Amino acid sequence: MATLGLDFGTTTSILAYQVDEKLQTFALGGASATPYISSVLSIDKVDNSLDIGQAARLNQSDDDYWVYSYFKMLLAETDATRLATRGYVQHSPAMAAHDYIAQLLNRFRQETGIQDIENLVVTVPEIWVRSGQHAAREQLKNILVTLGFSQTHLISEPVAASAYFAYQFKRQQGKAYQGHVLVCDYGGGTLDLSLSWIDDTHIKVLEGTGYGHVDTQLGSAGVAFDENVIQHLLQRIGEAETDTKRFNKLCKAFEEQKIAQTDKLSRLLEQYRRNPATNRKVFEIEGINVEAQDLVSVFDRLLLPELQKALANMAHLLEKQAIDTENAEKFHIIMVGGFSNFYLVRRAVRDFFHSKTEADERFKAYFDLTDTALAIAKGAALLATNHFQLDLLCPINVGIRAKNQFLEDTDILLLSKGTPLQEALQPHFFQHWLGVMSEQALEKLSLTLFLDVGEKRRYIDLQGKLRDFIPNPHAHNQWQVGFAMDENTLFTLHIKDKSGIEKVTPLGNLAEKMSGLHIIETPTSSP
Repeated sequence: MATLGLDFGTTTSILAYQVDEKLQTFALGGASATPYISSVLSIDKVDNSLDIGQAARLNQSDDDYWVYSYFKMLLAETDATRLATRGYVQHSPAMAAHDYIAQLLNRFRQETGIQDIENLVVTVPEIWVRSGQHAAREQLKNILVTLGFSQTHLISEPVAASAYFAYQFKRQQGKAYQGHVLVCDYGGGTLDLSLSWIDDTHIKVLEGTGYGHVDTQLGSAGVAFDENVIQHLLQRIGEAETDTKRFNKLCKAFEEQKIAQTDKLSRLLEQYRRNPATNRKVFEIEGINVEAQDLVSVFDRLLLPELQKALANMAHLLEKQAIDTENAEKFHIIMVGGFSNFYLVRRAVRDFFHSKTEADERFKAYFDLTDTALAIAKGAALLATNHFQLDLLCPINVGIRAKNQFLEDTDILLLSKGTPLQEALQPHFFQHWLGVMSEQALEKLSLTLFLDVGEKRRYIDLQGKLRDFIPNPHAHNQWQVGFAMDENTLFTLHIKDKSGIEKVTPLGNLAEKMSGLHIIETPTSSP
């Protein structure tokens, strides 16, 4: 029997497990067994047989297979054109994710001989909640339930990394860590900056920021960087048009070289940052020279502004928490996720915190560079054993817009940011009952919800959809509206009528899940 932690990644997934108190990662079988399992699924068009990982990735250019990737970032996507561009015609991202995870767990059972999985913790981006992508979390939870894991817990990726940091600190230092940890989790699709307070095996999540979903590209992290570098290179050599197979082949070759030559790449990029005159070729892909200035140019244009903005937002939150960021005993900055290994990312974060040398104790993670990519999965496995106690707080404000006693529209805060999980498990209802004057009014009147999305407040007008959310919709009834949050940070809308009948609807991302809803976003104001 084993407890598992799954870092379900945009480009790579990692499965860690603990048996008899031994923490290890699962290496998918074959001659080149590795714990870094490509998040790619291929389906044979003839017999519907499945492959995952590198085997699936090798089928990307073969017309005998449907090959799916980036399904994690597309779980909440409803735009058919955008999905078709990524190859999702016969199967949806949710179907691909379901089959990928099922196949991964089957391979784990076959290759380890461990049949019983006592507990499974799956990590997801913290920014999914803070940026309003609740539907992606709901989709993933539903997938795990259909696979037989009804008690599965979804934990934010940086929180899992915090657990692994605390575990390693105690092992190496011989004492428990007590202080603040800022985790910078930069992966294939998202950036998460998460602040926690750790006291031995107790972790309290305080704040978070970052970015994830971008309308014009797949996230704003490692995948977007790779694809934009390839576009930049093709434009530089005058190859404006290229087919999808060639583009994917170039992206794959670039990613492989970027990872394989990390040390060389870091050295040459450091030289270029100091003196652009030192620009030179760093490696070659498919006959195309990749130079230091190509990488810096794309990074500075595409990612650096958003990274600096997210860091500035976190600096403001650190100031609100009155944290001494210079105290290396009580404040650590931990960089995890595959893209965090990239020199330009590490340098930008260090520069922001005025870190002059590699000996800066604030950046000491107590695990090596290899564990930078494995830390999230290993932390999830530790959380699956209940090795740590999590103190979760509601990460956003949610409520409704209604008339006050002066008949003016006002935001009624029902579930506030910072509410402890135990208090958020039961719905927080608006104290007043709402009603309508006629049956016709049910078709015209509306209920407006709001939720905070980063620095903006999103208003969702349910006009025309009111009957879908309220129990017993008729003119003589009245309703109370409330919100709740569960241990997976999934939000639910609760509406009950005078008879006590209650209708519960997962919040999801209503802007994407339902058509015809009127969405307005304004700068967030303090409630």
